[in-house]
Amino acid sequence: MRTPSRRSLLASLGAAASGLAGCTSEDPTPTTTETNSRASTETSTGTPSRTPRATGSTTEPPTKTTESADDFPMTGRPGGVEAFDDVLPGFLEQWGIPGATVSVMDGERLVFTRGYGTVGPDSDDAVHPDALFRLGSLSKPITAVSVLDLVEKGELSLDDRAVEILAELVPEDGPVDPRVEAITVRQLLTHTAGWSTEPVGFDPVFAPIQVAKAQETEPPASAETTVEFMLSQELGADPGTTFEYSNVGYCILGRIIEAVTGKQYERHVRGAILSSLGAGDMAIGATRKENLREGQVRYRSHGTTESPFSGEGTVPRPYGAGVLNEALDANGGWVGSAPDLLRFVRGIDGLEGVPDVLNAETKATMLARPDVSRWAGASQYYGQGWYVTPGEGGPLLWHNGSLPGSYAFLAHDRGSGRTLVGLFNGRSPDSLFGQFNVAAQRTLLGAAGAVESWPDRDHFTADS
Repeated sequence: MRTPSRRSLLASLGAAASGLAGCTSEDPTPTTTETNSRASTETSTGTPSRTPRATGSTTEPPTKTTESADDFPMTGRPGGVEAFDDVLPGFLEQWGIPGATVSVMDGERLVFTRGYGTVGPDSDDAVHPDALFRLGSLSKPITAVSVLDLVEKGELSLDDRAVEILAELVPEDGPVDPRVEAITVRQLLTHTAGWSTEPVGFDPVFAPIQVAKAQETEPPASAETTVEFMLSQELGADPGTTFEYSNVGYCILGRIIEAVTGKQYERHVRGAILSSLGAGDMAIGATRKENLREGQVRYRSHGTTESPFSGEGTVPRPYGAGVLNEALDANGGWVGSAPDLLRFVRGIDGLEGVPDVLNAETKATMLARPDVSRWAGASQYYGQGWYVTPGEGGPLLWHNGSLPGSYAFLAHDRGSGRTLVGLFNGRSPDSLFGQFNVAAQRTLLGAAGAVESWPDRDHFTADS
């Protein structure tokens, strides 16, 4: 197989990533068209018709605005980097998104960090570069690194079986599907455990009311309840035979971290990984708008949904369609800033400076190509917590994340040593998510590629 050049990798990543839909079960088949209108399923639970559907969505792409961006709110210090200023205001206006932050790291130096637009659809306050956003499936690399850290320390093995670690959640007569007993930690990390939404009909981590009803408990269903529910369902495939993007798999990994460490998932990950990298302000988010953290943005809604909390009626989708904390933690619940995500990347980049939290052998395992037919001969694949695109100077690691009202994208180029993060407090309606996903990535990567020389500075240091 011909290895792509670094230039072609950066130029084509947006197109190659177009099938990935954040917290979704869709197969990320590469495509080269921006007109892919395949809807995201990360919040379309596929539940019976009694579940309220989002309102106000459209099947037509937004039209570009002709308004000048001269008065568009921008914060931070551009330092001569104008490429993002040239495209972000128009992109946000085109898609009706209130705001965004973009940060770029060259080596381990924070060379660009900028805020665009406002903190929410109901505010004129400008977004600052250190604003907190929901990360969606960008939580998965954090979980994967945390699991691999336990493996490296000898507290866990990639070949350990999940049901043996989580015996307390397994029914007395065992899982409904006996194949579940063979699922390993490695398969959960690589989305090859056999979990699929097809036998269930919906993604259980985005169906907290239905799962709670099935398990005869008060909604919203907890992560533990969600795992118990899945143990009463059939697998979609034999473990280790195929790739199927699975939120449930990473939910289970969160419970494995808790079982092995004896600590709550968030507490362990912050203490063992994030705090040591200077990213200790990251945390698991909240569902309700009134419970959002200080410094966190507010989210653009494209409709309403039934609140997962009893007696609360309908709420805007960002505050009810994805239940952070209760069901979304290891698979999609983290909240953080773009600079803090870059601090996390410094812990796995292999560069001199900030000590890595994983050794070279463990990082190689993290980025290895899984032995399943889906990735045989493919130009990209999903390793353990990351999509990986091989390149001449080193692989390119990337992931995105999407929840109602938010979108996140991270690309770490091992060849050039540069890392890009973009966080948004809005996105397209579900029907246009495939198109939006490609457009967002191409906008960010195109702007980064247009920068001929990055400034010689480091915003991570106090005197920069």
